[in-house]
Amino acid sequence: MADLIGKNKYVRYLLLKESERLIPHLPETIRFSEKGLWNMLSKYKNVILKPVVGQRGKGIIKVSSKDSEAYEIHSELEKTLITGKNETYEYLLTKIGDQPYMIQYRIALAEINACPIDLRVMVQRKTTEDPWKVTGKAVKVAGSGYIVTNNERSNGTILSVEEAMQKLSINKRTKRRIIKKINQVTIHAAEVLTQSMPDHRVFGFDIGIDNSNHIWIIEANRSPMVAHFKKLKDQTQYERIMRYKKGE
Repeated sequence: MADLIGKNKYVRYLLLKESERLIPHLPETIRFSEKGLWNMLSKYKNVILKPVVGQRGKGIIKVSSKDSEAYEIHSELEKTLITGKNETYEYLLTKIGDQPYMIQYRIALAEINACPIDLRVMVQRKTTEDPWKVTGKAVKVAGSGYIVTNNERSNGTILSVEEAMQKLSINKRTKRRIIKKINQVTIHAAEVLTQSMPDHRVFGFDIGIDNSNHIWIIEANRSPMVAHFKKLKDQTQYERIMRYKKGE
């Protein structure tokens, strides 16, 4: 079971969805199918397709409903406008191949200089007997023209939370409220996943903030990279993350 959870993002989403506290923070996500695609586009107009097994933003596709059965497909820096449902679905199949995919409601993420952002939040515990703690937060800014915030794939940037909040013109009181909520949501999410992964000691959550300052769990990562934190000027978080990793 632990191996399946470790590899499968959709299974992790379903586990998180079992918590009523987390449901308001989980963008609707379903397995990819032709019927599911049209239902989600009818409901949300913008959706994200992502591999069930994948990392570093690879293979992520944005599909947007335009008008008269016209759909925009945005992958990497490429945008393609296709008319017709059958034509659109067939085109997506050529992009996806035989990989299992899922469809997720595309959150209208907060932006810096017209580039979407999200946060990588590290949640760790020193031993399996210790409580979960938030050990680091870094803001990922997508590169110009990209939909993914992965730093390497989109040639984006990494900011501290303080730098990002300043660029977003978020005042101190609102910032404190957002940070408190992020801590509560991610720690509870780690506790929920622990029920199926009792020996695990680290999770990296990709957290989105929309234009209403609502918190969303975009993804739960089982083996998160720590390179984001090494790129920050202040190395305090990186050093703490590494100490926790060693169980110190």
